Amino acid sequence: MRIALIGYGKMGKEIEQQALEKDVQVTARFDSKNSDISKATHDFDVAVHFAAPGPVVRHVEACARAKKNMVIGTTGWTKDMGKVWSIVQDQDIGLVHATNFSVGVNIFFQMIKHSAKSFDRFVEYDVFVQETHHKDKADSPSGTALTIAEILMQRIKRKKELLNTPPTGRIKPEQLHVSSTRAGSVIGAHSVIFDSSADSIELTHNAKNRSGFALGALLAAEWVHGKQGIFTMEDVLSDVIP
Repeated sequence: MRIALIGYGKMGKEIEQQALEKDVQVTARFDSKNSDISKATHDFDVAVHFAAPGPVVRHVEACARAKKNMVIGTTGWTKDMGKVWSIVQDQDIGLVHATNFSVGVNIFFQMIKHSAKSFDRFVEYDVFVQETHHKDKADSPSGTALTIAEILMQRIKRKKELLNTPPTGRIKPEQLHVSSTRAGSVIGAHSVIFDSSADSIELTHNAKNRSGFALGALLAAEWVHGKQGIFTMEDVLSDVIP
């Protein structure tokens, strides 16, 4: 399989390193200085996108015109999801998107789903989310934290409102607080805490490096190669973990 890297920062370089070890060819690389994807659309099978969110729609359009499938790990573009859906459907390409491609994180999501369903029955437990990333991360809260919040709010009925800014006073019982810290060189740490006066249960995922994200993105690229439609990492793993 041949891939193109759209975004050649830390994640792009990590994906390239992992690709070399898996005998996946990286035949094109695009960054802010070399951003015309249309010039190389014949050179790859799947584009892997870890870049700024602004040009996502334009990049999807360019790949769709050339009938190239995509993996999008970029976050912050969901306001354009409707446009991307239309492009994918109109051009019959395949696209996998996720806020986090780490296999470990996606199994972590499944653990949160199961736990949230159980704690929904016990109003004595409050729930909140904490996340920490390096000081250079652009978005806050992280896309992963927002996915966790969505999972919790879908399954814990008493949580109806997301609070992702520092509270100025007492929060409402129906609010789900997501707190973010930006400091140092932390790759990514996410915790979900279920807390009561009797005890506290904490689920935590700590990324040691970027290799897990890169391996998951390559897994998704291999999986979506030759497919049509729009998918998530949950679809990819459903074939691996029935």
